[in-house]
Amino acid sequence: MKSKEPGTIRQLFAFVGESNGKMRLSIFLAVLGELFGMGPFLMVAVLADALYQGTATPTLVLFLCGGAAVCQIIKMLLTWRSSLMSHKTSFTILKNIREAITDRMAKVPMGIMLETPTGAFKNLIVDNVAKLEDSMAHFMPELPSNIAAPLCSILLIFLLDWRMGLAALVTIPLGTLFFAAMMRGYGPRMENYMRSANEMNSTLVEYVNGIQVIKAFNRSAASYGKYADSVRYFHDSTMAWWSQCWLWNAAARAVLPSTLLGTLPVGAWLYMEGSLSLPVFLVALVVPLGFIAPLMKVSEAMEQVSMIKGNLEQVTTFLKTPELVRPTEPAELGDRCYQFEDVHFAYNESEVLHGISFQTQPGTMTAIVGASGSGKSTIAKLMAGFWDVTSGTVRFGGQDIRNIPFGQLMDEISYVAQDNFLFDKSIRENIRMGIPDASDGEVEAAAKAANCHDFIMQLEQGYDTMAGDAGDRLSGGERQRITIARAILKQASVIILDEATAYADPENEALIQQAISKLVAGKSLIVVAHRLNTIRNADQILVVANGEIVGRGIQKELLQNCPLYRKMWQDYAGSIEGGTEDV
Repeated sequence: MKSKEPGTIRQLFAFVGESNGKMRLSIFLAVLGELFGMGPFLMVAVLADALYQGTATPTLVLFLCGGAAVCQIIKMLLTWRSSLMSHKTSFTILKNIREAITDRMAKVPMGIMLETPTGAFKNLIVDNVAKLEDSMAHFMPELPSNIAAPLCSILLIFLLDWRMGLAALVTIPLGTLFFAAMMRGYGPRMENYMRSANEMNSTLVEYVNGIQVIKAFNRSAASYGKYADSVRYFHDSTMAWWSQCWLWNAAARAVLPSTLLGTLPVGAWLYMEGSLSLPVFLVALVVPLGFIAPLMKVSEAMEQVSMIKGNLEQVTTFLKTPELVRPTEPAELGDRCYQFEDVHFAYNESEVLHGISFQTQPGTMTAIVGASGSGKSTIAKLMAGFWDVTSGTVRFGGQDIRNIPFGQLMDEISYVAQDNFLFDKSIRENIRMGIPDASDGEVEAAAKAANCHDFIMQLEQGYDTMAGDAGDRLSGGERQRITIARAILKQASVIILDEATAYADPENEALIQQAISKLVAGKSLIVVAHRLNTIRNADQILVVANGEIVGRGIQKELLQNCPLYRKMWQDYAGSIEGGTEDV
């Protein structure tokens, strides 16, 4: 039997953490404040009775006016304190939600991160979570308080005269019907609204990130058109939503406050018949005017619940993404080498690796080559533990990689990708990510080994230059050498280079090769390469095509026995100046 999903409010409170008591106290203070807010209406009732009975005196009038003022002041103070606590609690919930998302991002398969547009994550972490803040800060304490005050008021009127109590409620059923009509189809409309917002954000991020390419190829019109379409879709979905709500919302807001439609004629008739006293008549006229405003807020809260639910669903859906399950206890590792045993891997339900089997040896270089989309980078990512295999086994140090804690595996390997990413910290801190407590001397030694010390020293602030500021002045190859310095500093036993020289010019490539030769001394090296001259001396070359290994061996053997590798080499050699290269 499928377990029932917890309600929206219960899901929110799951993130409240240590602030649970504060939110409950905030709700209590808000309810108490609303009850004090009904005080002036009670004072009016007492004053009306005194005037009717002829017992009103200046002292009584001053006392009742002062009491009304005190009630309002107490309500203000309680509401202020409640609002302050609810806002603090709401920000705690937002913090906990964002931390839960980022924690899950670190644990889900890397494929999830790669296939999801950056704009979708921006929308999830920033926009969806931010939209929860206002609703939570006001909705949580105000909903109970806005229910409590009207209930007490209605109870008072029913105690005074049940007929006037019914008369005061006459507009509520009709107003409720209008609100129900407004909320009809709210779920699908909210889903469409959320989808259009996500699409607009994703397209905007893509447009901004690709603006250089867009302008270089004069694709501004087409690219902007895609963004404009997403904005138009968001506009149309929003307008379709609100156009369906506006009429019913206006009707409900017009009808609900009109309690006099029931209390005035009924009360007048009962008073003229002599079955209703004037004080009760006046109280029954005035008090409902006070409880309608909270009821209106309750109706608005229902819309807020749907808004919270729509945004929270985006969050909980991502938080339910299966994570890579790894043990917490360190595994006992043997020789630092890999074994692939009949590995199959499917990505988005499409299998990209079919029965891959091979083994590396400690202290040797294994190269993986193949055409784009052949699956070679997928093999490297499986080695790094970014995904779990669909079937088969990947072993490292004799252990199934799924039985090795992710942190322990990351301590053993350095993974250098073609997309060299530098954080917006100093260059020194970017290199120090290899070993966070490394000394400045160790950082500079790693930079010298990676052939990047000289150009770093030419920067205005040297190693203290912010990578974000220096980014415009660094070439792709220079950024790549900084990431290699980071890997050199780490001192891992296995180095995985996933097309690390893909974006380097010939000069930088030579320097990167020198850096790599220092990086891999005495270590196991896995190289995913498209420039074949960088792997010609590998101890083992794996040739991958369509997710299968179609050739393996050293270069000389592959040139003789693997037609695909021979063609790849001939194509590569033909691209070299002069058209030939020694083998």
